[in-house]
Amino acid sequence: MKPGLPRRIQRFGRVGAVTLGLALVSVISVTAVAASGPVAADQVASLKAQATQIAQDLVLEQLQIDSYQQHYDVDTAKVQRDEAAIGSTQNQIQSDTGRVGRDRHRLQAEAVRAYINLSPEVNATAALFENAKQTPTKAEYEEVASGDIALTIDTLHTDEHGLRAQRATLQQQEAQDQTTTNQEATLASSARQTGAQLASKQSEITGELAVAVAQQQAAQAAAAAAAVRAAQSKAAAATATRAPTPTSVAAPQDGATASSGDPSLPPFLQCVLQAESGGNYSAVSPDGTYMGGFQFSQATWNEAAELAGMPQLVNVPPNEATPAEQDDLAIALYNADGQQPWNDSCRKS
Repeated sequence: MKPGLPRRIQRFGRVGAVTLGLALVSVISVTAVAASGPVAADQVASLKAQATQIAQDLVLEQLQIDSYQQHYDVDTAKVQRDEAAIGSTQNQIQSDTGRVGRDRHRLQAEAVRAYINLSPEVNATAALFENAKQTPTKAEYEEVASGDIALTIDTLHTDEHGLRAQRATLQQQEAQDQTTTNQEATLASSARQTGAQLASKQSEITGELAVAVAQQQAAQAAAAAAAVRAAQSKAAAATATRAPTPTSVAAPQDGATASSGDPSLPPFLQCVLQAESGGNYSAVSPDGTYMGGFQFSQATWNEAAELAGMPQLVNVPPNEATPAEQDDLAIALYNADGQQPWNDSCRKS
């Protein structure tokens, strides 16, 4: 069979195939866009916005937690320093209290001892100075002794007042530091709870976002599949409309006619079928070049498929097509080129 066909017919066949392909792409695009819908897109956008806001809030809350923790650490260190100072002061107070107590006991013991060892009518000071020559020394002793005792008592009272005031100040400072520490601990705990709540909300939003995205992708995939099916159905309908029928086949050039029902072959093609393959639609030439009942080459078969408006048969081996499909393509080629494609005994001289 000769592969040459009129170029005009090839151009018409290719234009039909391109138009069908454009129609398929258009249907897929329009259906996919319409199926995705604004609702799923709005839901995904809203969830993404919520997730972004929660992430920002978490960062701010973590900064607040760090600030509270830093203040808490500073206050804790201050409380420790104050406690150390209080401990040192308490040790000093105990030391001073012991010293004052010892001085008081010593004075009391000396007074009691002086009272017990001397007779009632003898002055204690006079017993120390027995003659008049020692009067200046006696006066000096009394003055020094009285001054020492008064100074000791005043110092004792001053130390006691100072210790009480210092103890009160330290206790007040300790109470204030403890209050501040408790407040910082409460704020830090509250900030941690808020951070945990934000983290939980972020996890929830992330889950919802994943579900929404999956649903949107599933909807888009279903819409694309539906569009492909619709386009395929449309293409099949267009192919059925374009395929030659027994009533639309033009009369053969040698005057044969076609009957109703399945496409009937003109006498010339009936002759070709028997001459080329003996009526065997699965026949293949020894070198594999020609196939089917009419011994089409693959190139001529593809051109006949486009000419017949049956692009689904392009590149299909002719011997693998049904007998009806081989008849349709042989009739289309015969109506276009007559007996020229076949060079055998069936051709008229």
